[in-house]
Amino acid sequence: MRGTLWTPLEQRLTRGVTLAAVVTVGLVASASSQTNTTQPKTVSTAPEVLADSTVEALFKDFLHYARLGQFGAADAHAKALLAHPDLDAVELMELANKDRASVDTLLIIIKHSSISESASRVLELIEKGEFLRRQDLERIQTNIEKLAGNPQQEANAIRHLVDGGEYSIPLLVKALLDPGQSALWPRIISALPKIGKPAVNPLVAALAVDNHDVRQNLIRALGEIGYPFAVPYLRKVIGDGAAFAETKTAAAAAIARIESLIGRDVPGSAEELFYQFAERFYQDDETVRADPRLDEANVWYWDSAGQTLKPVVVPRRIFGPVMAMRCCQEALQLRNDYQDAIALWLAANIRRESRLGFNVENGDPAEAGEVDRTRPAVFPRALYFTQAAGPRYAHLVLDRAVRERDTAVALGAIEALRITAGESSLIGSEDYKQPLAQCLRFPDQVVRIKAALALGAALPKSQFADSQFVVPVLASTLTQSGRQQLIVVDADQGNANRVMGALRGGDRDVIAETGFYRAMDRARTEFQMVSGVFLSTDLTEPGLAVALEKLRSEFTYTKTPVVVLTKPRQTVMAEDLARVDSLVEIVDAAAADTALEAALERARGRAGHAPLSGEMALSLALRAADTLRSIAVDGRSVYDASVATPSLISALSASDERLQITAASVLALTPLPAAQRAIAHVALDEKNSKSLRVAAFGSLAESAKNNGNLLEEAQVAALVTIAKEDADLTIRTAASQTLGAVNLSNNKASEIIRTYHGG
Repeated sequence: MRGTLWTPLEQRLTRGVTLAAVVTVGLVASASSQTNTTQPKTVSTAPEVLADSTVEALFKDFLHYARLGQFGAADAHAKALLAHPDLDAVELMELANKDRASVDTLLIIIKHSSISESASRVLELIEKGEFLRRQDLERIQTNIEKLAGNPQQEANAIRHLVDGGEYSIPLLVKALLDPGQSALWPRIISALPKIGKPAVNPLVAALAVDNHDVRQNLIRALGEIGYPFAVPYLRKVIGDGAAFAETKTAAAAAIARIESLIGRDVPGSAEELFYQFAERFYQDDETVRADPRLDEANVWYWDSAGQTLKPVVVPRRIFGPVMAMRCCQEALQLRNDYQDAIALWLAANIRRESRLGFNVENGDPAEAGEVDRTRPAVFPRALYFTQAAGPRYAHLVLDRAVRERDTAVALGAIEALRITAGESSLIGSEDYKQPLAQCLRFPDQVVRIKAALALGAALPKSQFADSQFVVPVLASTLTQSGRQQLIVVDADQGNANRVMGALRGGDRDVIAETGFYRAMDRARTEFQMVSGVFLSTDLTEPGLAVALEKLRSEFTYTKTPVVVLTKPRQTVMAEDLARVDSLVEIVDAAAADTALEAALERARGRAGHAPLSGEMALSLALRAADTLRSIAVDGRSVYDASVATPSLISALSASDERLQITAASVLALTPLPAAQRAIAHVALDEKNSKSLRVAAFGSLAESAKNNGNLLEEAQVAALVTIAKEDADLTIRTAASQTLGAVNLSNNKASEIIRTYHGG
């Protein structure tokens, strides 16, 4: 809870509808006044005038001009406010509390005006002030002492303790453990439940307290708060053989009270409920997630030595995974063979690591990333745990990733399978082994490739579901360039071209159209993998909602980041779509280049997408070529490497010589005339490097030995000429090897020998 200043965002926006109308009227009035040259409206915003203003005056004037739609004056006051030497976040928060509509105003300005950047910075500072006030331990301690006052003083103290939320709990528990404050105990016990849901996370951690009387009071407080997350901890108390009978009775009564307050039973054992809440935390369910307005969140621990509560601050984005891991560990303490809890812990650990910026396919403990202070200083990487758990658990983690289309978790699980699983444990008819093959249809391109690499390397001898997709995926990997490919669809051709120009360049290709269907038709023929789509709100035939629905209905676009370009008076429609589709980001259609880029990055972040760099594309292409070579050499697996022939031939023109050489070596094992002739084209072309030509002649010789002579007559003639006459003896020697392997019916050996007559 945030005290009286904060309400849920939806409520604030609903309450601010009238204010939005006022601001909109102000916008119109402002535009009208600018076009009326006979009666100009001017506002003094000279820096020297604003510099003499107080923080309070600047804040009030900023809101005043913003509500009038005079955004130039409002922006000047906001910037002067933010630069004021006496600016204090707590003071600003208190000023915002006095103007009950101030936060509504800021939210509307951020969404509907040209000064959103300044308004956002002011709102962030107000949030910081509220956060700092909540953490003021001296203020909390003072209000605990004021509980001893008269009823009005006690009520005020409780209100401020509620304001402190979770930060009030450690000092309240400390007071309950202090015999010197026994006179306050009844009032503290009465105040605890009033803090509500924010008190639950620290309170359940504090159930480990040694003092049984205090534990019973904490249990009763949890019952009165009525939040179901307490139930697994209370059931754990009931099952604790060392707990007093009175404590168990209090826990049972608290559970009954919670069920009464929420109007339903909470069935399940303690371990089952811990697992259920682990799922909620993992999914960032709104009933358990950290405050979305803050960048950080607290994970509470009980210090048994000091008998105190301590928070560990974590980045908010990992709060869910960390709490999911904690709940899974609680479940495993009660049932050590709880398979689902093990798999969920592994998945949450991968997700946690990914959100900290680590490469989840890397097991190197030395890799740098953001710190998670809930982990000990020496803590293995996520890959360590997943591979140590074995293939079965890696499959279960992958199954979750496939169902939830989670790229990071899928990549972590696939890498563990690649390292630990042989054919028998990688592929089979068992249900739990199916996710790896299902990854061949995963919406993220890199996941499809990594799955195909793992499945291809296994060289299975028996058919399995979707085995026919392995070689095509590997083949498509050969031609990846690492270039980003974006689609822009804007009903306004001029703006479509502007956005395309802003996004194009460097390693990007962009398609821009005014119609959705035309853009998609072009993308299917011109692009390999679309990495982002921009759609404007004024699309017709189809409209935006239908276009987004059709985009998501296609397999390859189910997880593609989408940026909606909002046109005037169409923001609400865009917001509605964004609430339904979590991978949608919104930006003004007229936004500057930097804002467009930022929106795309935010959408990618939500989708878990990272652009496929040129370096990564080449690395994957080389691995795909090596895997195809293994398939071709083996010749007994369920795969047919010849399916990749067109892509292998294209790879002969790649910019990287390693890929060209490997592609030629695979084509050498392919019994098709086109394959042998493509290799010959590379070997015979004097424009190619000597090293490439020598390798190509070697592959051409191998092809001839395996498949006989499939060359065209002109290629044979060129080969003979090079073998007889080329000035470079290295090239001539390589060609002679190929000539011998081709094994022509006419006696070319005699011709070569006679060339040196008299030598």
